[in-house]
Amino acid sequence: MLLKINPLKFTTNFGINNNNSQRTNTFPATKPMPYDSVSFKGGEKHMNSRSDAVNHRLAQQIYAEAEPVAKDFHSKLLKYFGSLVATEGHPDRPLAYKKGLSVRIKTPESICEKTASLGLKNKNEVKEELGDIIGARLVLRDSTKTDEILKKLIEGVKNNDIKIFEIESYRPEPKYAYLSRKQLDNLEKVCNKMRTNGVTRAETSIPSGYTAVHFSVYLNDDFKGEIQLMGIDVEQVKEIEDMLYKLKNNKSLAPKYKTIEEQLKELKTNKPLQRALTAYSKEQYIAAREREPYGIKSKKATKFLPAPAYIPPEYDFNTLYRMKTTCDYKYGKTSG
Repeated sequence: MLLKINPLKFTTNFGINNNNSQRTNTFPATKPMPYDSVSFKGGEKHMNSRSDAVNHRLAQQIYAEAEPVAKDFHSKLLKYFGSLVATEGHPDRPLAYKKGLSVRIKTPESICEKTASLGLKNKNEVKEELGDIIGARLVLRDSTKTDEILKKLIEGVKNNDIKIFEIESYRPEPKYAYLSRKQLDNLEKVCNKMRTNGVTRAETSIPSGYTAVHFSVYLNDDFKGEIQLMGIDVEQVKEIEDMLYKLKNNKSLAPKYKTIEEQLKELKTNKPLQRALTAYSKEQYIAAREREPYGIKSKKATKFLPAPAYIPPEYDFNTLYRMKTTCDYKYGKTSG
């Protein structure tokens, strides 16, 4: 039986015209990611001139075309993973209570920004090169129970509902990987049987220490998508580290985080500070991976490792989390 959750609307602020156009998406039984997630493919990406990007009207058109595709994608994911989301009646399920399964579409503004960094000019190029216009996330309550996730994932692949063409396992050290090499071997074998051109796979460490498994998938209407698998504590670190990543790569934060972007503007040009924060982020990810799973009713305050003395206090993850939470509360969790 599929998990029943009340329908949840989410609003994405385009932030691209004078009347602050907004689009409201209604995906039953899901919630959006906090904001666009970061792709690590190709290393660091820096913004070029906006003239190198698709225009706002085309970005809005791409967004609109992605909506029904994202809805279908969500329905398929719910079919396989909905029964693994923890509820008050089933608190021991592996995916996190309420936020275990989420889907989001990149905002038109984010599409413009990313196409500028890649020099993409038309819809076909965008669909071909941007593999995360539509993104999903599976957030683990208990990171030791990945066998159940893998079983459902393989079932979806065999039924051709989940069309994986690339698997990327990110971890600071092999022992922190969410899926073991044996598990990845099994999944790769099944994917290769379903895809005539096979599946590519990578297991790698990146400087920030980010730890997750990304599955790139083919979707309807020539879109590509991404499923991210990570633990709930790692997701909390990622929310902060994503902001730092964007600023280090000269990208803009969502408009509601303007005060944070202004306070941290030094990060865009200060290379020693960037390196120090990369090391600090790695410690955060490792600490998050080592935390024990907890029950769905646990009243656990979000707490990060304090910043070392050589990092300015405004970059402490605890401080940044409080600032972000204040902005989310003031402007709405999902508004831009």
